[in-house]
Amino acid sequence: MTIGSPTDTITYVRALGLIVGGYGAYTRDKRRETDVAVKEEIVRCADRVRTHVENVHDAAYSDGNIKLAKECTKTIEEIDALRNDVNLGETGGEHPFFSKQISANKKTLNKLIKHDHETLTILVKAVNRSNDLEKAVAEGEDGVSEVRSTRQLISSVRGHFSERRAVLRKIK
Repeated sequence: MTIGSPTDTITYVRALGLIVGGYGAYTRDKRRETDVAVKEEIVRCADRVRTHVENVHDAAYSDGNIKLAKECTKTIEEIDALRNDVNLGETGGEHPFFSKQISANKKTLNKLIKHDHETLTILVKAVNRSNDLEKAVAEGEDGVSEVRSTRQLISSVRGHFSERRAVLRKIK
């Protein structure tokens, strides 16, 4: 789906503003702050998922459910990899986009806004899934398929976040 009109972009900006406090939609004077806010929100959500999965891991280990504990460990490793990707992620191709206020066309900025929204939307699903996982395990369910599903969502976030580099390279 491409963003065709400014009203489409406004919808994404408003949604991101609700998720990320201080979201400035990459306006000229707020580019670096906006990028930092998006990355901090990704890490914050990843930490929430990690906390839920750690709780399930600890309970599974205590109960002797090694299969579930191993699946949780794999998911925790994927979350740590996501956090690492975000912390070491680029902030703009060959030029320091966020430190120098160089020009960027609206189409590219709109793609970046839409991309950030999609990334955070997938991550919110992972947070909800991990919360459901913890609840299901507390109620006595197996939880293996839920933890695998959570890991798949985190993996999707990692892949989607890595595509951000291609969008940033178009900013010159």
